[in-house]
Amino acid sequence: MKEEFKMNSKLLFQFLKQPVTIVGIITAILFQVFFSLIWITGYDHVTDRVTQLPIAIVNEDGAAAQPIADGISESLKFEIKKNLTLAEAKDALESREIRLIINIPQGFTGQISDPSGHAEIRYFLNESNPQMVSNVMQTVALKVTAALNTESSSSSLNQTLIGMKLPEAQAKIIRNSTGDRVTSDVQIINPATNFAQTMVPLMIVTASFTGSMLLAMNLNRASSNLSLQAGKWQRLSARFILLGATAFITSLIGTSMIHWLGIPSSLGFMAMWMFEFIVIISCMSIAQLSLILLGDAGAWLNIALLSIQMLSSGATIPRDLLSPFYSWIGQFFPAYYAVNGMLDLVIGGSGVGQNVLALIAIGAVAVALSIFLTFIRREPKITKEPEKTLIHDLSN
Repeated sequence: MKEEFKMNSKLLFQFLKQPVTIVGIITAILFQVFFSLIWITGYDHVTDRVTQLPIAIVNEDGAAAQPIADGISESLKFEIKKNLTLAEAKDALESREIRLIINIPQGFTGQISDPSGHAEIRYFLNESNPQMVSNVMQTVALKVTAALNTESSSSSLNQTLIGMKLPEAQAKIIRNSTGDRVTSDVQIINPATNFAQTMVPLMIVTASFTGSMLLAMNLNRASSNLSLQAGKWQRLSARFILLGATAFITSLIGTSMIHWLGIPSSLGFMAMWMFEFIVIISCMSIAQLSLILLGDAGAWLNIALLSIQMLSSGATIPRDLLSPFYSWIGQFFPAYYAVNGMLDLVIGGSGVGQNVLALIAIGAVAVALSIFLTFIRREPKITKEPEKTLIHDLSN
């Protein structure tokens, strides 16, 4: 028993003497450190910043309904966009520049003034968003409608009635009878019929960058092992070719799996395949740059980049709500554009054109920096003098 314990102890120390063991232990620790530090600071006070989500109020009933629009604006405390036409607001909603449209339709105040009539307020909501956005905006719609019903004698509605110069008796009847006459019409743009659709963007980002991290790490080791057999430019070219080929195959398999599992693309299979290919290439370029910049230690930098991108991608929490630093830094990495594009593809949206251009630009910059670092880095000269000396000694 003692001999077995001694053998295990000796083997344990042998493991600890191996550099790869130490690197593995440090990597496990850094995953905890980076994710804890980045996610807690990034998500800190997110709920306090919910009011930063932009909402548009479109008043189509003219001056008569302006007090009502102003009252809604003041009560919500959200970032309110005004002076937009309904068409302009819908375009902004489609591109996620605003998160909800509150539309006061033409004739709204006239319907309120009729004791026997019913007034309807309209809401437009885009479900091609993180689930949190849909939940918050649906709650806003319910509260606005409830406020119009229960607070119908508030100053905004009272001013409207005064402006209509109705007799006080008739105004009182209207105030008392509007409690349950305001209804809501919530119109969903790009409805998410399957919860799995909303998870696809996060899945693509996580899988793409994690796979890119591991591939870049192994290609870096292979490149070091082949340093005696090929020059730095030959090895860099081989890495680029392998990255491209792997991205092509991986994106095809990933898109096929998504399609096979029942989540088709709104723009077709080829569009999703090409977009995922560009996403993976961009992620691979960033992950490889870290390794070229820092060597094996670049794998630790990639852990931090993975955490930052998952946080700032907007897949679970809109980037509007993040702390300013993470909201700013997210624009320089592929995840944000990958999530936006995948939301457009699997649920619907304004198109992936701008996201494709951003991903290509990020990948191109990363490739250019990789080439520049390779250019300025000098490789140690390989001398064969010791070998010649040994041969000379043996011959003698």
